[in-house]
Amino acid sequence: MNHAEKREPMHKHHNKIAYLDDPQRNGGLTAEALLDQLHIQKSDRILDFGAGTGYFTLPLSQRIDDTVYALDTDPAMLALIREKAQAPAIENIELLNGELTNSALAEDSLDVILASLVLHEITPLGPVLDNMHSLLKPGGQLIAIELEPKTGGPKAPRLTSSGLEQQLTGSGFKVAEKFFPAPSLYVLVARK
Repeated sequence: MNHAEKREPMHKHHNKIAYLDDPQRNGGLTAEALLDQLHIQKSDRILDFGAGTGYFTLPLSQRIDDTVYALDTDPAMLALIREKAQAPAIENIELLNGELTNSALAEDSLDVILASLVLHEITPLGPVLDNMHSLLKPGGQLIAIELEPKTGGPKAPRLTSSGLEQQLTGSGFKVAEKFFPAPSLYVLVARK
C-alpha cells in the first residue's frame, strides 16, 4: 500500500461514516447477524466489493483464514479500514483502491464476492457482474444485499430483487437462494 498518499481528514467524512456503519441500513441487523445467515467457509477467499468503512470486511476477516479483499473507490474509506484493523491486529485484509476492472485480482481466484448496498449505484451493472463472474472460481458465489424499492418513493434504490435476478442470470450466474433477513432487505446468493 502507498502510505504516502494524500488523505482528507476523517472529520470530513464523519456523516458518511456514521451512515455507512449504521445497522439500520441493513434492517437493524448487525454485520455479524447477517453473516451468520450466509454460507461462508473458513477457507474462503473473499472480496468485499464497495467495502466502505469495513462494515463487513472486519467481521469477515475474523471468520476466515484466507484473505479478505476490501475494494473501494474512496481512499479515505480504505484508510479507515486500515485504521480499524490495527487495534485487533488483523492481518488477512488486503486493501484495493479503484474499480473492479482495474484490480489486481485474477480470474477464477475468489470463492465469495460480497456486495452490500452498492450494486444499485452502478450503471450499467451488466459489465460489472460479468467481471465478478470471471473472478469467481467455479461454484463460487456472489452474495448481493440490497433494499427492495418502496413503491412511489423518490429516493428508492433502483434495483428490485427480480431485476437483479434477471441481470445476474444474464451474466451467467445461477440464483441459488433469495431471502429477506429484514423487511425490505433482500439477499441474493448467485453461483458461478
